[in-house]
Amino acid sequence: MRGFCIIMGFDGAGFLLHSLAGVPLPSHVLGLLLLTAALFLGIVKLEWVEASAAFLTKHMMLFFVPLLAGAAGFLPALGDSWLAAAVSLTLGTAVIMLTSGLATRWLLRKRKERTADEG
Repeated sequence: MRGFCIIMGFDGAGFLLHSLAGVPLPSHVLGLLLLTAALFLGIVKLEWVEASAAFLTKHMMLFFVPLLAGAAGFLPALGDSWLAAAVSLTLGTAVIMLTSGLATRWLLRKRKERTADEG
């Protein structure tokens, strides 16, 4: 429960930054950036949030059901721009997957180097 409260606290901090300070990023992205910074700085320990993050990730599709149902209502409005939407969704997904994969590979290589230097 502690991990979920920490995650929601950072999400709320992102909301406050977005709405009160006018930071031009979505509040959830700000919260995620704040949580990431807190993890890197050692303010929050990974063990504190790991189980809650794994649970939320495991059930992530449930969070997208309302979004997908709402998007289905807009299909008739796409009309002539369906091809542009399909291309942008496909390319956007590909770029995100490629970036995530490269970042993960880089982080694993750094971890392996750090472990080799210590041993």
